[in-house]
Amino acid sequence: MTDRVLSWALLTAIGAAAVAEDINPYPRTLMRAESLVKWTFEAGDAGWTALHDCTVAAEKGVLRITSTGTDPYLRSPAFKAEGPLGVRLRLMGAAGGNGQVFWATAQSPSIEQAKSAHFALAHDKQWHDVEVPLDATGTVTMLRLDPATAPGEVAVQSIELCRLVRHPLEIVRVEAGEDEVAVHVRNHSAEPLAFTFGGAAATAAAGSVQRVAMAVEAKSAFAAVPLRVEAKGLPHVERTVFLCRPRARESWITRESAGLKLRVAGDGTGALLERDGVVVAALAPLVHRGGVAPRLARVGGSGPLSKVWGGGKLVFKGDGVSIELSLRKGDLHVAIESGQLCEGPVVRAFGSLEAGLFAGLEYLGKGEASSSKLDIETDERLRYAPDPLKVTMPLMACVTERGAVALAWGDMSLQPVYAVPNFFDGTPDHRMALRGRKIEATVFARPAAIEEVIHWAVQRHGLPPLPKPPRSRDAQHKLCLAALNGPLKGEGGWGHCAEPNWKRQPFAPFASTLWRLTGEVPKLDKLAGGGSHVENDAIYFVTGRAKQWLDMRSAQAQGLIKSQKPDGSWRYQGQYQKGHSEDTASGHCARPAATLLEFAHMTGDKAALDAGLKALDYMKRFRVPRGAQTWELSLHTPDILASAYLVWAYVRGHELTGREDCLAQARRWALSGVPFVYLWSRYPVMLYATIPVYGATNYRAPNWMGLPVQWCGGVYAYALTLLAPHDRTLDWAHLARGILLSAEQQQYPDGKLVGTLPDSFHLAAQRRQGPNINPCAILSLRWALDGELDSLAVAADARHRVVSPFPVELRDGKAHIKARKGTTYQILVDGHRIRDIASEGTDLVPLD
Repeated sequence: MTDRVLSWALLTAIGAAAVAEDINPYPRTLMRAESLVKWTFEAGDAGWTALHDCTVAAEKGVLRITSTGTDPYLRSPAFKAEGPLGVRLRLMGAAGGNGQVFWATAQSPSIEQAKSAHFALAHDKQWHDVEVPLDATGTVTMLRLDPATAPGEVAVQSIELCRLVRHPLEIVRVEAGEDEVAVHVRNHSAEPLAFTFGGAAATAAAGSVQRVAMAVEAKSAFAAVPLRVEAKGLPHVERTVFLCRPRARESWITRESAGLKLRVAGDGTGALLERDGVVVAALAPLVHRGGVAPRLARVGGSGPLSKVWGGGKLVFKGDGVSIELSLRKGDLHVAIESGQLCEGPVVRAFGSLEAGLFAGLEYLGKGEASSSKLDIETDERLRYAPDPLKVTMPLMACVTERGAVALAWGDMSLQPVYAVPNFFDGTPDHRMALRGRKIEATVFARPAAIEEVIHWAVQRHGLPPLPKPPRSRDAQHKLCLAALNGPLKGEGGWGHCAEPNWKRQPFAPFASTLWRLTGEVPKLDKLAGGGSHVENDAIYFVTGRAKQWLDMRSAQAQGLIKSQKPDGSWRYQGQYQKGHSEDTASGHCARPAATLLEFAHMTGDKAALDAGLKALDYMKRFRVPRGAQTWELSLHTPDILASAYLVWAYVRGHELTGREDCLAQARRWALSGVPFVYLWSRYPVMLYATIPVYGATNYRAPNWMGLPVQWCGGVYAYALTLLAPHDRTLDWAHLARGILLSAEQQQYPDGKLVGTLPDSFHLAAQRRQGPNINPCAILSLRWALDGELDSLAVAADARHRVVSPFPVELRDGKAHIKARKGTTYQILVDGHRIRDIASEGTDLVPLD
């Protein structure tokens, strides 16, 4: 297979997998690419026309595209071609972001995302050959090229439209045991096709899948087994599976550290990881290049780990590859160097899946599979080898009954690979690997919950330093004030978002925020709850409406208690239950639980407390943060908002009861939210940006993986401020402040949307995307982190509980309140008594 055909094959892998019954990570063999149309630019622009955010000009045989914005695109001249098709581009980038090719057809002439294909482009001012398969049906009549997502220049030397002729036979699935390997072969042609596999003859009917097996005679612990399907008059179809037989006799080299035993095959073909005599995982193979394991021999000498780990390392070299293995404090450290692209270490965890994590992309529960359709049904569900930009932190992990196995690394340009179960080798283990030329990684293998693995991964290097604040504290206040008095304001109040379709209402959090910022009470005939992602009800207590607040929140609590099931849960019925194993989820229960316990925290209401605690006990059964946004997302979808409300509820439960189990649960769920946060950066605005969910709206689009939605992370960060005084597992305040600073970076600094927070932020383009949200929750988070009161203060002792719009402490039977002299306000005492206060500045209020 030539390099060019290989690159076509790699690019068509996703398309091939999408039509197969099972996930097939290998492409259907490309036999040839037939050129249909080729545009070159020696005589001009060849009919390519700039349409948006760019200009084009032909100079010295090159089409120079000058991007003037974040969405440049140009179209081709008209033509007619039928698929399957691909586009070859020779281009050089000096802009930013990836590219995209759209197509129109005679049957569907519109331009839309469903008729497009993405491609990666390094903007390094070097020439690159890029090949983009088009999953086009019908007669294609026009192409649209989107060369970048940022200002700059892209030069194009040629654009070629090709017809792709693929092999009619495809291995769509393999099943591998210790002594037998079977292939499932699909015949894509309209006629029956005879073929052989492993010496056995078979015939696949048109459009059918035929299973054929062959015996495997290799007896070593690790073996690479080539699979070849041959048909007369056609090139052969092949791939390789790697078998692992932990019980096979082998010449082992053994090392041990902190209970972890490493057994490496003497020829370097693979290794086993054991604890207490149980094989937890294998490295099988240690490394390979395109399915070929290099011939290795153990040698001495130095390498990239020798200075760090000193003696005890194992070194293997051969065929242009070197590998170092070293155990330290119960972890295995692996360093690989190769002159060619390789994959390794290939870590395979054994046992039945209890939990799985691929940070930024997968958060699996018991028995679940990766790249499933449960959260996203389009081809983007195939995330076994995703764009590394979608990975939030360098961590892949699987937990089974044998223990937790994880792979962590540092170089975020490496390509991580995650297959649960292992559909690469057709085995029931769980596969994690890295691709590159220089790979350094650490393997974790010990008994642990998935949250403990997350903690281990963070602690390896600690939380990253905070990003630089985009502006001073005072300037930040002014920016938010400009939003509240500008694009959000209208007749009747404010919009949750700046766009005119968001109705303007007298939202209490907006009025409370303005009062905190200016000291002035907005004149409003009435107040409405909501509008901000973090509630701020102080305005009720400085406008004589404390009774209205109490009635509103009491009714809310009573409604939640009424809807709660006897077991402590809340149940969901609707279109987003599809695919989920039950009618409830952690996030679906956590939000009402947090609301009830927040009300109990403020009022001492026993019914709310009892219902909230019942919910806390019920929610201990959950293992994945999911199902908090069922207005547009699946109940099954992993969700940072679920982590947020779970932390919030369990912290309040701990504060109200002193129960340590509640604090342990709050800690567990706080750790579950970390993989939604970017802990590395490639762009100015990226560090501490937060992914909302691992799924897509309406199961299809938009796909939120790799697309930060900072308001969701802001709620999680606010919950962390509640946990921080009680727990030091991580520096929760640091993590929360990082999320805050990313939100402030994402706010519009000026213009007609000044001060608002975009709903999402495109990382590669560094582009804000609406609708554009009010900054009230950002200010609440900033005040909470700075130790200032943002909403209502609550103080309680053995006899009384007081709610105040100003800081309050209880001493000697009195409420000590630090208020503003001359202000008239109210406090709530013991959940039912409302007291009116004319402030003297520091107010002492007898409570008995």
